[in-house]
Amino acid sequence: MRIESMDSVKWKIAGLYKASAQAVANEIGELGIGATPAMIVKRAEDPTSELHKCFTWNDSEAAQKYREIEAQKVVRMLVRIEPQAEQKAPQRLFYVTKENEGYKPIAFILERPDERAALLERAKSELQAFKRKYDCLQELTDVFQAIDRIAS
Repeated sequence: MRIESMDSVKWKIAGLYKASAQAVANEIGELGIGATPAMIVKRAEDPTSELHKCFTWNDSEAAQKYREIEAQKVVRMLVRIEPQAEQKAPQRLFYVTKENEGYKPIAFILERPDERAALLERAKSELQAFKRKYDCLQELTDVFQAIDRIAS
């Protein structure tokens, strides 16, 4: 299955991959409806595929990158539950407020106006990203309008 027309598919972040976005989209489309990550990796194992360029094939380097992803998951899964607030959602313990600065405890962030403002800006940016991601769903128009009010 071909995806879109030529020049209609681009990488969200230019320069992140050395592969052609259009060719990669077509290769994934050729796997059929419901392509899984395992199917994509299997296709990418072929050194002649465009997908091959998107993966780290050095096992030591790939293992280290995967462990870093696991570390991110570990930090994101730590939450604080307030005993008296059963209806309140658990709160994450750490956040990244600015790129390349690492995780900071939420108590630290909330005590400092500049850090709190940075977290709020990050939240607004993530809301805008959500809006862009699901822009095709008209059922979320009210949500998108609320995001516009908050993020402006």
